[in-house]
Parts: sequence; structure tokens; C-alpha cells
Amino acid sequence: MTAMEPMTGEWWTEWEEEDPLFRQLRLTVRQALLDGGGSPQQAWEALTDVGAWEFGVPLERGGLELGHAVVSMLCEEVGGSMQPLPLLGTLVTLDLLAAVPDRAGLLDRIRAGGLPVPIPGRLPGLEGCLSTGLVWRPDPGGDGGLLSGTAGPFSVGVEPGALLLLAETSDGPQVSLVTLPGTGVELRELADRGGGPAAAAALTGVRVPAEAVLLRGREAERALARVGLRGAVYQAALLMGLAAATLTAVVERVRGRRQFGQPLSRHQAPRLRVAGLLARLDAVRWAVADAARSLDRGVLGSADAAGLLALTAETALDVTRDAVHLHGASGLARDSVVASCYRRVAWEALRGGRPTMLWETAAGGG
Repeated sequence: MTAMEPMTGEWWTEWEEEDPLFRQLRLTVRQALLDGGGSPQQAWEALTDVGAWEFGVPLERGGLELGHAVVSMLCEEVGGSMQPLPLLGTLVTLDLLAAVPDRAGLLDRIRAGGLPVPIPGRLPGLEGCLSTGLVWRPDPGGDGGLLSGTAGPFSVGVEPGALLLLAETSDGPQVSLVTLPGTGVELRELADRGGGPAAAAALTGVRVPAEAVLLRGREAERALARVGLRGAVYQAALLMGLAAATLTAVVERVRGRRQFGQPLSRHQAPRLRVAGLLARLDAVRWAVADAARSLDRGVLGSADAAGLLALTAETALDVTRDAVHLHGASGLARDSVVASCYRRVAWEALRGGRPTMLWETAAGGG
């Protein structure tokens, strides 16, 4: 074992066929998460140290522009670590800011790790559509607007520095960045029953000045359609990582638990059940990797992305639910890995839309 190899691993978390440089980068990210000491804040700082927030930023904006396959790998590894980080929101914000030339200072602050940015509730849709639960109305006392509503859940293992708020207006979609703490913004922590700290954002007439609006109208619609496509692949990779973490815990449990005087792994029924889950996860991981490469080539359509996210969400839900059953009564404990993964997947799987609706989008082509 080299210095960069993880301490534990199974074949479904390894990618021996990867390009050596890509694999080394994966192991660097994985080791950074392992060396983070266990807390989300330490994991966030470790990822910042390896330059993770610059992976997808274009070269002309001072980033590394390593491609979507690398960013998807980052999401997968964070999912596998089970760290409740505002990952997708930060990546989406960086993507949007890279297209806004007059926000260089804000872009630099986020990619330096100084401003974690979650997206409350739903992620941008695959066709630029929004369904966030927030209502926008013009501000009678200024040139901006007022936002009200409640959206969530989202991970708050790291304290958010701002919220990326998406809303529909009479002029089309609008993207705003509201720094925290803010007047009228309340982060309501949800009961942590496993899966890490999560919260909902309750907004009551939050005044959003014109300078806080990043994009609006047709420009926002085009940008959200672009990041919606990428976000679907990134979210699928995150869900796949969570499912892989679940199966790792289950296999360890099946290997160590004894029943009727024999290790549980010797019994055919649990072995076949675990094998079926591993086969499904393997199929999804190849689909995610292929979609990320298609993104890099610019040939991934919204129908393909919708089908991928639907498949991954359903698989993650099935894998984590069956893992709880395979784990036995201890799998229901709050501090159990499988229970934590299941509770996290239960809401993460819906952030991109319900699988049934995503399948309809996939069937419609695009």
C-alpha cells in the first residue's frame, strides 16, 4: 500500500482501469477527506487545500478547468465520505459566477473556500425551470425585490456564508446570492436523525438589492439550463458515492456477523442479495462516468441527464433501503452508517426532481 492508498476499500470503490493521473487525483481527494479528522469543517478545509473548488473553474478565470469527469469524481468521493458539505451549491455558484465577468472578487472568495454556498431545496432543473418554493415580488422601496418562502433541506455541516436563491419572476428566472446572516433569513435546523446536519431556509420579505442579483431573464435561463445539465451528473455522482459507502458498511457487517454458527457471508440468501445490489451499483457507476465524459465532449442531452439522475436516485434509494434490512436491527440506530446514508439519500434523491418526473423528461427526448 502506497502513502496515497486509502486504508480500506472494495472493488466497487476502486477504478483500476482509470488513467493513472486521474486515479492519482482521485486518491489525493480521498486521502484529503480521510485526513480531515472526521469533522465536516476539517473536510472542507482539506478539499480547499487540494484546490477542489478550482477543478471546474475555467482557465481564463484563474481556475484549473480539469473537466466534468474530475468534478464528478469529486462529488462521488465526497458522497463516499458521507460528509454533509454544501457541495453542489458551491459548485453551481462557481459555475454561474464564471460566466459573470464583474464578480471576480466573489468568485475568488468562494474558490478559496471562504464562502460555502448551499442551494436551499431543489437544484436547477434540466431545462432551466425552477421549483424552489420561493416567491419573488418587486420591492416598492428600491430597485431590487423581496423573497419569501421556505426551501430545504440542505446540508449545513459547514456553516453557510451565503445562499444561492433561485426564483421565478415576471421577467423569467432570477439567480441571487444573499450573504448570511441576513435580515429576514432564518436557517431552521432539522432534527439530525442521521445523515449529518441539515436545515431549511425560511425567508420573510428578504430584500434582495440589484447588486445581489447575479443573473436574470434570458441570460439566467440559459445559465440555469447549462448548470442544470451538469448538476444532474454531479448529483448522480454524489448519490452513487453515498450508495457505495452504504454497501461497504453492509459487506463488513455480513462478513463479521454470525448466524446459526456460521458467518452470515456463508449463507446464500444474503450473499445473493448483496451481489444484486453490487451489480446495480456497478451499472450506475459506469453510467455516471460515461455521462461525465459526454459532458466533457459537449454531447450530453437533457434526456440522457434526466434518465441518469432518475436511475441513480432509484438505485441509491433501493440500495440504502435494502442495506438497512441486511444490517439487521443495528442498522436502525441513529449512528449506524447504513441508517445515516438512507436518511441522507431519502432527501438528496429528490433534489433534482422525483424520479418519475425525470423518467418522463428522459422519455420525451432532448
